Amino acid sequence: MATKLQTRLADALERVRAQAAKAVVKAATLKRADKELLLKLGYLQEICKGWYLLTRPGQKPGESTAWYASFWVFLSVYLDDRFGQDYCLSAVSSMDLHVGQCLIPQQVTVIAARGGAMVLKLPHGTSILVYQDRKNLPATVEMMNGLRVMPLPLALARMPASFFQNSATDAEIALRSVKSVSDLIRVVLELESPVLAGRLSGAYAFLGDRQKSREILNAAQAAGLLCEPANPFEKPAPIFRGRARLVSPYAGRIESLFQTSREAVLKVFADLPPRRVANPASYLKQVEVVYEHDAYNSLSIEGYRVTPELIAQIRQGSWHPENNLQDQQQVAAMAAKGYLEAFRLVKESVRQVLQGKPASGVAAHDYQLWYRAFFSESVRAGLMEAYHLAGHRDGNVFIRMSRHVPPPPTAVDDAMKAFFDGLQAEQEPIVRAVLGHWLFGFIHPYRDGNGRVARFLMNLMLASGGYRWTIVRNRRRKEYLNALEAASTELRIEPFARFIREEMQVDWTQQPAEI
Repeated sequence: MATKLQTRLADALERVRAQAAKAVVKAATLKRADKELLLKLGYLQEICKGWYLLTRPGQKPGESTAWYASFWVFLSVYLDDRFGQDYCLSAVSSMDLHVGQCLIPQQVTVIAARGGAMVLKLPHGTSILVYQDRKNLPATVEMMNGLRVMPLPLALARMPASFFQNSATDAEIALRSVKSVSDLIRVVLELESPVLAGRLSGAYAFLGDRQKSREILNAAQAAGLLCEPANPFEKPAPIFRGRARLVSPYAGRIESLFQTSREAVLKVFADLPPRRVANPASYLKQVEVVYEHDAYNSLSIEGYRVTPELIAQIRQGSWHPENNLQDQQQVAAMAAKGYLEAFRLVKESVRQVLQGKPASGVAAHDYQLWYRAFFSESVRAGLMEAYHLAGHRDGNVFIRMSRHVPPPPTAVDDAMKAFFDGLQAEQEPIVRAVLGHWLFGFIHPYRDGNGRVARFLMNLMLASGGYRWTIVRNRRRKEYLNALEAASTELRIEPFARFIREEMQVDWTQQPAEI
């Protein structure tokens, strides 16, 4: 029977959840007794004065995941509550959303019709800057992430000239994402700016889109604006070539990351060229020898409490959950069983690559099979719904303690196509391995299992270059995640490339126990 405290807690949670907007709660809607109880027990976290986040208790100090997962929801609820329809994100903040920036921004800038200027400090170093400027509030807005944003043509027109130098990739993505050049021309003519007309005409000329460049110039000159094309970019060549529009900004970002990161990876591995595997059978035997090390470390990194003894038991076929109540209670055992099935499939994928099949093609065909192998045992045991095995995720995901936010589910398929196109176009196995691991996790196509698939994919690419099977050690988990975070949030791939190189030095066939 529930205690009096448990009953009070359940009732309070029920009332608060009814008032919450996806875990964001306005203090004015809370009963005082409910607020005090939930704060005391850790179910409420203060966002700012007058606003709370409904969360689970027991989070570690500094834990940011719940806040990052609720960041955009809070902004939409807060701004709607305070300004209604009398606000819009600034050009810069609107642009971040239009170009698919996969990052929680440190500050979002808002134009409002009233209220003056203010900075609202939020958890984990984030904030909202609001300034009053009724005159420059756009007459037409779009809704993105539940927020009122400037349409892309207007945001592009209002960006400073420095945008094309300091954020050149974003500028290319924005220009390639404009649906109709007529929308851009309309903004140019409304602003009556010959400088803007020349800048945008020159930008499209730089991208190789002469038609859009001429259309902007001709329309401006017909309206009496005296202008000439002026290239605002400072780099020697564009990233994207031979197309009018990107499939999606997220796909464009994946393509750009392949192109802009490869040289840094090659520099780290300059003295470790690929080589042909002369004896595929011997290579595969070494892969089999290191399985228990690989399973232990990879599953431990993901937070499963899996012992080497359990892994050996499963491998030997002596794991019988139907006869062992303790085993039935171990989700970790399910994960280990799935890992063994997936490892066997990956080993077959490696065999095909060593026999001459293109590694990128094998990975594109097999990676969904690896993923399903991870979780089919859990589905059969009733621990997971079968639809999770269908394919890519159908909801948003957030990475623990990371400012990086993977693409929305609607963009995953396009991003994954760009991902495998990038792998196929890349000739250097070590680049495919390092960038393949990073960018698979960057996209995060599944709700779970992304890290395991990424590490398998890395090793498949390493095999294609004759490099040994590499295991990321669980004892270096923090360094590993920090290196991935630097790549995803700061676009610094060098720390991750150096980390992988260090892990490649361990010969796991000579390791008698975990190190």
